[in-house]
Amino acid sequence: MHLLARSVSRKRAGLVVSALAFLATPGGGGIAAARAEGHAVTAEDRAAATRAFEEGERAYRAGDFSRAAERFEEAYRKAPHPAPLWNLARSWDKAGEIARAANGYARYLREAPQGAPDRDEAGKALAELATRLGRIEVFAPEAENVQVDDQRLEGTSVYVHPGTHVIEGRVRGIVVQRTEALEAGSVRSVALIAEGVASTPNESTKEPTRPAVNTTRPPAKPAPSPRAEKPWLVPALVASGAATVVSAGLVVWSGVDTLAALSDFDAAPTWDKLYDGRDKQFRTNVLIGVSLGLGAVTGALGSIWLVDRSGRDVKIGLVPPVLGGPALVEATGSF
Repeated sequence: MHLLARSVSRKRAGLVVSALAFLATPGGGGIAAARAEGHAVTAEDRAAATRAFEEGERAYRAGDFSRAAERFEEAYRKAPHPAPLWNLARSWDKAGEIARAANGYARYLREAPQGAPDRDEAGKALAELATRLGRIEVFAPEAENVQVDDQRLEGTSVYVHPGTHVIEGRVRGIVVQRTEALEAGSVRSVALIAEGVASTPNESTKEPTRPAVNTTRPPAKPAPSPRAEKPWLVPALVASGAATVVSAGLVVWSGVDTLAALSDFDAAPTWDKLYDGRDKQFRTNVLIGVSLGLGAVTGALGSIWLVDRSGRDVKIGLVPPVLGGPALVEATGSF
């Protein structure tokens, strides 16, 4: 059977498609015969998957991303392969369905081989979406028909929008339900276990009844929210540092000039030299004040930069003047 491959130009539609292979017999080509719903993929399944895949491509090029994702999903159900998973994730992403997109990327990463060309891009896309979503990890070793918000759970975890969600499953005929509230970037671990339900022991070996123990695992702590980037910080630090150096240089020059004016006045005092010396002294004092202010700003910006690199918090405030002294900028924190 032939190998079907489809690729769409990134410039035209923004869709990157891996080779979609449907092989007629096991062991041929690069992929063993896929299995769907517990049975081997038939020729009819491959034909239906091919049609759905091509319809998905056409819908994607037309900008109908939701329909494209649905058709790629159908292609995957008919003949499981990583390519339609990648395509449906990209389509849901384009459609603005970020939770569906994140789950699509996660499924692709679970099933795509290590050498798949799109694994890195899928990982980056998933990491970006995860900061805007919550993730529920479900521990349900005996549960059947596990659902999250009435949607069947694929695998053991699912990405959801921030808010309250219902996790449900059936354990030994008993419906077990949990409710979790998630924030963006948070992760919750949920155990679906029927409390107090155990296998029936032989009457001769039955042990005394023990109180039921709540085996539900405690919710995981919310993941720390990503620190806000400060693109202005480094340019501001460089500019402030440069201004501080220039101002300090002017202070040195003005100080030398003022001392020279003082020596000239001491050698031959006149009113003109007195007034000229006072002007230069005032100029020097102003430059000293400007330099101190710029130095304080540079120090504060440097503290923020160091704290951002270390991931710790910093607090910056103004220290009021004491006994007529200058006000200072104070930065406190830990590194």
